[in-house]
Amino acid sequence: MASAEAPAPKERPLSFMEALDPLVSLYRPSEGSSSSSSRSADHQPRLIIVASWTDARDVHIAKYLVKYQALYPAASILLLKSTTSHIIRPSLIGPSMKHAASVVRAAFQTPTSSSPQSLLIHMFSNGGSSSIANLYDQYAVLAGPDDDKILPPHVTVFDSCPGVYSIPRAVAFYNVGLSSFQRLIAAPVIYAWTGVWSALIALYLLPDSLADWGTTHNEKGNTAEARRVYIYSPSDELIDYKAVEAHAAEAKTKGFSVALEKYDGSAHVAHLRKDESRYWDIVSKTLEF
Repeated sequence: MASAEAPAPKERPLSFMEALDPLVSLYRPSEGSSSSSSRSADHQPRLIIVASWTDARDVHIAKYLVKYQALYPAASILLLKSTTSHIIRPSLIGPSMKHAASVVRAAFQTPTSSSPQSLLIHMFSNGGSSSIANLYDQYAVLAGPDDDKILPPHVTVFDSCPGVYSIPRAVAFYNVGLSSFQRLIAAPVIYAWTGVWSALIALYLLPDSLADWGTTHNEKGNTAEARRVYIYSPSDELIDYKAVEAHAAEAKTKGFSVALEKYDGSAHVAHLRKDESRYWDIVSKTLEF
């Protein structure tokens, strides 16, 4: 009796990406990709940077990347991932972002207009915020004597970020993926851990990384940003919407062009799922040529 054929392995969600580092991957469009779009290559970003949330699953990241491929087929896509171990040990992020900084510099070596639409940055949660904050630094480090130390002109989408450290929000972060029973069992350890972490920050024995990353987006290293939009929700358990609004208000006082898009009833990094049409309309308007 003939044996049944083994089922073909499922294709990995991000199989179209080239891994440059455990945290950094790059998609390069094929020649003539823009022919599949009604937009000419001149009316598409040259590079899209997607900085995902911490421990995001590939299948969830792929939903955004595939949509970007459909909207802007001539654009390269640079994916920056984040993990819990990197959030806890921020010094690990910088070395990976050197690879990302090299990609950005290579993408803009050839002449391009100074249009900010040539570069789109789309960051999610504090994980994405940490990646982009470190990208600013590494881009400056790699600058030659005649190179700019700040990123090329760009526009930015802030999805569910940036946040500030608090024990309730930190507990919510560590509870992600746990069942109700697991949360109950783990509660004493999680509250003790986040309490100690909070005390160490208050005593200046640990850096307040979330605050530091948030600050960088409103500082001189980001002066080439043309405009930004914050997509957020009061229902987000991990990111305080008031912290997002405060960050946006500070950005305005420093001269940044800011738009706020508040969702009602959507969870952390789940605004797309709440209203996908509205979400991509926001992105498109932010990137409008």
